[in-house]
Parts: sequence; C-alpha cells; structure tokens
Amino acid sequence: MNFIESIKIALKALWINKMRSLLTMLGIIIGISSVITVVALGNGTKGAVNSEFDNYGASSIYLFNKYSEEMYQEDLITNRDYEILSRIFENQIEAKSAIINYSGVTNKISDVKKDINLDVNGVGDEYDKVINFELIKGRFLSEQDLVSRKNVAVIEKELAIEKFGKEDVLGKKLSVRRNDGVETFIIVGIFEPPKSLLPAMGERAKVMYIPTTTAGRVLNLSDQIYYMQFSLKNDVDAENVITQMINVLERKHKNIDQNKFQGESAEGQLEIINKVMKILTSVVGAIAAISLIVGGIGIMNIMLVSVTERTREIGIRKAIGATRKDILIQFLIEAIVISGIGGVIGTAIGIILSKVVSYFIKIPATTGVLVIIIATLFSTMVGIAAGLYPANKAAKLDPIDALRYE
Repeated sequence: MNFIESIKIALKALWINKMRSLLTMLGIIIGISSVITVVALGNGTKGAVNSEFDNYGASSIYLFNKYSEEMYQEDLITNRDYEILSRIFENQIEAKSAIINYSGVTNKISDVKKDINLDVNGVGDEYDKVINFELIKGRFLSEQDLVSRKNVAVIEKELAIEKFGKEDVLGKKLSVRRNDGVETFIIVGIFEPPKSLLPAMGERAKVMYIPTTTAGRVLNLSDQIYYMQFSLKNDVDAENVITQMINVLERKHKNIDQNKFQGESAEGQLEIINKVMKILTSVVGAIAAISLIVGGIGIMNIMLVSVTERTREIGIRKAIGATRKDILIQFLIEAIVISGIGGVIGTAIGIILSKVVSYFIKIPATTGVLVIIIATLFSTMVGIAAGLYPANKAAKLDPIDALRYE
C-alpha cells in the first residue's frame, strides 16, 4: 500500500464519520487559533511599542532627580547643570533640551463652558530635533524666544482645530488657565504629532510647546528644571554617558554616592518593555497551547475507537497480505490527517480572529510566516504523538482473532 492510497483511505474514513471527525479536530482548531491570535497580537503590540519609541527618540537619554525624603533645594537640577552637561558631553550629543511641563486648560471659542485639557511643555530650541517632529506651519521655538522668555507657543494641529475651528491659526492668541492665573501665548507654529499605533486610554490632553524659560517664569521657578533630554549620536553608549553625567552632577552638587540623580535611556526602557511583552505572550500562549494537549488526547481516544470498530477490517487486510508496518502507517496517517486538517483550519481561524480582535481593540496584529509554519508542524507532531499508540495497537492485532471479532 503506497502513501497516496493511505491518505485516500484516511480521508474516506474521516468523511464517513464527518461529525465525529470535526469534533475530534475541535481541540486542535481551538488550540492553534488561540496560539496564533495571542502571538500575532503580542508581536503587533511589540512592533507598535518599538514604533512609539522611534517617534519620540529611541536614542534619547533622560536625567532627573530621584526624589526622596532627604531631597533638599540644593539637590534639584537646574539650567546651570543642563548647560554644564551640554558643554562637557558636546561630542556625544546630537540634540538636547531642558524640560519643564505642567497641565493647563483653555476654552473652546464655540462653547465657553467646555474646557480643553492641555499638556504644556517648556522645552528648548533643539527639542524638535530630539523627537520625531513634523512642523506643518510656522516655525519652532528659537534661542531668542528662550533668552527673552517670550509668551510664544507651538501647538498641535488637533488643538488648533478644536480651539479655533481651523488649522491656520498663526499669530492668534491662546489663553491658558492654570489654578487662578491665566497666561496668553502667541501661536508661532503648528505641528502634527506622530501617529500612535497604540490605543489611547481616555481623552488625551492636547500638547503645546513653550520656551523652558517661560515655563519656569509661569511656575515661579528660580533656575530649576524638571528633567533633561539628550539625543545621542549613533556610536555612543547611552548607559556609559548616563553614568558619567550623574558623576558630574554629584560632584557639582557635592552629594556623591547619595543617589540623588537618576538617568534612563529610551533603549533601556524599550528593552524592559520588550522582555515583559515576551514573557506575557509566552505565558498566555502556553495557556492557550494546553488545548492542543486536550486535542491530542481527543485524537488518541477517537483512534482507539476506530481501531475497535475496524478490528475485522484489520484482520481481513492482514489475511490478504498486509504487513504490520502497513497497518501501523495506515492508522498513523489517519491521525496525522485529522490533526493536519485541524491545524490548517485553526491557522486560518487564528489569522482571521487576530485581525478581528485587532480591529476592535485598536492594537495591530502581526502574523509571521514562521508562526504559521511552527503551528502547522506542531499540529502534525500532535497527530503523530496521539496516533502512535492506537496505530501500534492495531498493528499488533492477531489476524485470526481479528477475523473472529464481532
């Protein structure tokens, strides 16, 4: 009996018992589709996170105070610290910015009672080079804006449309209310923020950029800044630069080894997030894969039933010359066909399901060819493992006993 004939017999046997075969495949179908869906969404989320970091400066490092109960005024980082680090590490830095941020609100012109939440960021004149910045109208902040502490602002397009009902609002005034005070800014630029691939959690505050010095004046800060962000050149070791910068700050503030300053790199944050995502995907995928084991047990059970039902058939085949190997291969192929078809159906459902879930939860799904190949091979291996015992049992049947079986 050749291989093709064995497959034909296996398909015929499955067709005769269509409902039973489908129910047998169900465990494999559910298992494969679940694993593919989880892996696709996990890979898609990982890709989206990587893209987010690229948009906001994947080569960036951040330095800020590590706040504690023993923090004093003289420990706070200042504009002077920022200038010193910028000068010392000039050869390693591509672009830089001191940052002070705070929250504010502004009113819609069309509805005075409706407030627009604002994320006001005091930044330097190189901040547009630190992040992936797309200026669509006007200009970004200049060095003169910082020196003169001007009330100028660069706002995002969505804020311009929501506030003024149009995109071109250069030269218009934007009043920002914070606590009991109001500051009015002249709009000098409109930007388009990078498109986020991750779903927004709640209503997002609209972003506007003002000079760092202006933000410090609004908040009544003497020389303090909240943190510094540096975009490093390609061949620079971020972690090494962070360590050196912290050493400089500790010597300047005379608090060596007191752990008052902290630095993080975007690359390091991304690595941590990717590790967490990998663990979560693996754990959830492993839980989903348990149904594959259940499916394998179902195949083994139904193959044992098939061996019992076809005992007389096995005896007749052995009587007319079929070898033990022929019987073993026949039943093994039937088990592989069941799991193989279930694997193909499960793969198709998994791909479709991942796209559907992706559409509703707004997280991209990425299904790689390797995942599909591994899923198909795994389902085949499940079929082989589940079919070995029943096939071996069928092959060992004595032809005389089999022919007598009723």
